[in-house]
Amino acid sequence: MGALPRPEVPAGQIQDLFDALHELHHQAGWPSLREMAKEVGCSHTTISVAFSEPRVPRWGLLELIVETLGGETERFHQLWLAASVAAKDPGRAAPPPPPGELAASSPPPKELPPDVTGFTGRADQLADLDLLLDGVGAAAPAVVISAVSGTAGVGKTALAVHWAHRVASHFPDGQLYVDLRGYDPGQPVPPAAALQAFLRTLGLPSSAMPTEQAELAARFRTMVAGQRMLVLLDNARSVDQVRDLLPGTPSCLVVVTSRDALPALIARHGAARVNLDLLPPDEAMLLLRRLIGDRVAAEPDQAAALAARCARLPLALRIAAEIAISRPKMSLAQLVAELSDESTRLDVLGAGDDQHTAVRAVFSWSLRQLSGSAARAFQLLGLHPGRDIDGYAAAALLGTDRLAATGLLAALARAHLVAEGAPGRFSMHDLLRTYAIEQAAALAAADRLEARQRLFDFYLATAAEATVVVGYPHGLPAVGSALAPAAFVAGADAARGWLDSERSNLIAVARAALDGSRSHTIRLATTLARYLDARANYLDTLTLHELAVRAAQAQGDPRSEAGALNLLGTANRRLGRYSEALTCHKQALSILREAGDRDGTGASLHGLGTLYWRQGRYKDAHDHLAQALAVYRELGDRGGEGTALYGLGIVCRRLGRYQDALDYYQQALAIYREVGNRASEGGALGNLGVVYLRLGRLQEALDQHQQSLAIHAELGDRTGTGVALTNLGATYLRLGRSDEALQHHQQALEIYREVGYRAGQAEALQGIGIVLGRLGQHGEALEFLRQAITIGRELGEADLEGAALNDLGTVLRAAGRPEEAADRHESALALAGETGDRYEQARAHDSLGHLHHDGGRPERARQSWHRALAIYADLGVPEAALTCGNLHLGQSGAAGA
Repeated sequence: MGALPRPEVPAGQIQDLFDALHELHHQAGWPSLREMAKEVGCSHTTISVAFSEPRVPRWGLLELIVETLGGETERFHQLWLAASVAAKDPGRAAPPPPPGELAASSPPPKELPPDVTGFTGRADQLADLDLLLDGVGAAAPAVVISAVSGTAGVGKTALAVHWAHRVASHFPDGQLYVDLRGYDPGQPVPPAAALQAFLRTLGLPSSAMPTEQAELAARFRTMVAGQRMLVLLDNARSVDQVRDLLPGTPSCLVVVTSRDALPALIARHGAARVNLDLLPPDEAMLLLRRLIGDRVAAEPDQAAALAARCARLPLALRIAAEIAISRPKMSLAQLVAELSDESTRLDVLGAGDDQHTAVRAVFSWSLRQLSGSAARAFQLLGLHPGRDIDGYAAAALLGTDRLAATGLLAALARAHLVAEGAPGRFSMHDLLRTYAIEQAAALAAADRLEARQRLFDFYLATAAEATVVVGYPHGLPAVGSALAPAAFVAGADAARGWLDSERSNLIAVARAALDGSRSHTIRLATTLARYLDARANYLDTLTLHELAVRAAQAQGDPRSEAGALNLLGTANRRLGRYSEALTCHKQALSILREAGDRDGTGASLHGLGTLYWRQGRYKDAHDHLAQALAVYRELGDRGGEGTALYGLGIVCRRLGRYQDALDYYQQALAIYREVGNRASEGGALGNLGVVYLRLGRLQEALDQHQQSLAIHAELGDRTGTGVALTNLGATYLRLGRSDEALQHHQQALEIYREVGYRAGQAEALQGIGIVLGRLGQHGEALEFLRQAITIGRELGEADLEGAALNDLGTVLRAAGRPEEAADRHESALALAGETGDRYEQARAHDSLGHLHHDGGRPERARQSWHRALAIYADLGVPEAALTCGNLHLGQSGAAGA
């Protein structure tokens, strides 16, 4: 036939791909379009388009063409990947993406679990899944979906994961995976939580994370649009759980596994069903041979009987193989006989009518192979509410020492009844958890109650000790539990590690304790409050304190309810939910006043005062903080007194009363050191540094901020570390060290986005914008400052917004846009007038004076500078001298004119 027409494409990776393809066609002897189409299994027009159209063909088609022509598919896959990237970004560096958008440099997600060891058979189902690949691509009418369904233990996840690994190269933009835990004894994963996890994986920062499920789904569809991506939704309970997790782009392929047939997914979304049944006899035998080895060949009839006793269910076959391997001297005939005895009592494996019963039976005869103590340990593990357990918690639950508990866990792991994930931590498959819970229900009520009490006491006692060791005292009396491993949390690093690794279990215990042991819920919430806040686990904090509110209400304990509401208010404030936070603190204050209880009113008043200064309502803030201070002093609460003084210092600083602010901060610092509150000591040092910086005492400011950073880093306090970095960035800029300033602000922004602290994000964005403006990078500076203003406005942080508006005006003036600059300074002046922030008022007047001077309006310039000078001089800040210089400049300019 000869050479085919070549497309006109730009030089580079795309041209390289087409050159290689046409060269391969030449080497193969120039077969005709029809010959190639017949081999590939498509129309000759499709082949012609792949060779001659200037767009990069889809990989599935190109792979088949290369195979037909005898080429190296791996080489062409690399060429195709490079060409695909070039087609998306034809050589021009894109500007940094704004927060909330997927970074172009983000690596493709590769979230698939490990492939299954000894995967066997399922050739028909794998072929069915392979057919789906042809439907993926830009020309497809809709996203391709497969619903893999079947009974418990039949190997749905194994099939899906194995196939996904086989075809991963077809999805160069990545593979997403989530276990939806649809049949978990606890709560299935809500669609919103799964969407948040996907969006974080795709690079969306916490600051841009939507809060509503519909918005999360829309953002997910936007971020994967046009991406060639595989999405594996495992263990779904219903169509409702997966509907919002479906991409909207035909370039994606979705595989859903479920015990349910999910008919609505087939009917409404056009999913292709892949039904998974019991293994055929030959494949069941093959699986046993791969798992057990030569003994299957030596006893083929008994191996077949063993497969039959296991109902040819993959999960049951694997458990039977594990028993055979652990007892190498037992013949398969003996094992079959034992299983036959079990089936007589439990109506087990041979019935075939109820495969869930078959699974339970397999677990039961696996359990029967254990010693009495190991079997009882398995029963008691059914009382543990978390996802995994270590030797210490197991010792408490089992009522033994750690060494014995670890031995029992190892025995259960050998019997395939628990699995060791991270070293020393054991978990169960969800079916096993269900079975363990059923087994626990068979224990005597007194035994269950005693075991739960031991477990809950252990977690509470250990958490209480760990938080104190780390440096977050909670003010609660000691918890009497001899099972708390004091030596385990003797060091701060070990204590912090324990708290981090057990966080999800602690939340699970708090939830489980709602049923009959509510005091554990309330005390856990109080104990963990400062640790969770310092580690910026704000969503966990919300969950925990909401549980504590429910527990206190159920107990009829108004003081505990108010305490939980105050802590819930703090968590909401951290997340920028100021309205919700105000409601919490007001409810708490109302409850306490109605009960005539002065204890706790200080925390409510302090919470309200903090929110009010955040919103620029300084009179309200001062009134509430002063009332809180009086309550704390009346009750002799030194720690509370320190927090109230600290808050009053912030209010005075915002109002320009710098000496009063210094006095308050120094009093608070002395109290924090007296009571050993290292975290708050770091905060007070940082705020002292802010005042020193405002007063021009730069070396003192630098010293305070460096001390603050050291303390927060020592405690692992992420938010505090970010604040210290922000303050250091501002200080380095005043010292003329712009590169260090920019570096510190960027580090702070990374932390704030990681932990979801939105007020901090605004301050870091503002800091970066200021530095870039000083460096003459006006375009980038304007973008960062606008982002800071947007966040400040959304949060209702009027002073933050006003300061950033002044900074934006300064950059606009430097960029030669005076009218826009004047507009921003006028807006900043109005906001500062509403809040009483005199420093920002002076900055606005000063900047407007420069704009009037630049515009040839000397009299108006002098008026603005006079106003600025009056405020600066009253505040006692170095800017007063600079403004005096501006006035002399204006006068000399007027005289010259």
